[in-house]
Amino acid sequence: MLKKIQNYVVALVPVIFFVGICGYFLMQIAMGVEVKVRIQGYDPRDLLAGHYIRYSIDWSKTDCTQFPNKICPQKEFEQTYAFYVPQELAQDLEREIRNTHNQAEIVFAYQKGRQPLALKLLINGKTFLGEKQN
Repeated sequence: MLKKIQNYVVALVPVIFFVGICGYFLMQIAMGVEVKVRIQGYDPRDLLAGHYIRYSIDWSKTDCTQFPNKICPQKEFEQTYAFYVPQELAQDLEREIRNTHNQAEIVFAYQKGRQPLALKLLINGKTFLGEKQN
């Protein structure tokens, strides 16, 4: 009987860990403020290689008034980001980002002192869903 209980506990540990991680990220998103940040430096090869778009933040075109004290927290966003794109939308997105007339932004859940979390990709102010889902 003790062996059976031990097996249940061992099987539940990964599930509890996974639920805890999900809860942590959901709490961060709920407590964060949504901010839109302009992006640049797309690498379309990543779309073909792994369905991620790699980008960097263009602070010169980002509205810094949406942050506390109206100052862009460049240090907290200091890294290169990758945004996952489902395989069926990769070609649509590649076509959109090659069009130099389009503006691309990422919406982040931002909380001062924490790692910003990317929530969605905007092309010309609209959530990118690809042509198949319009």
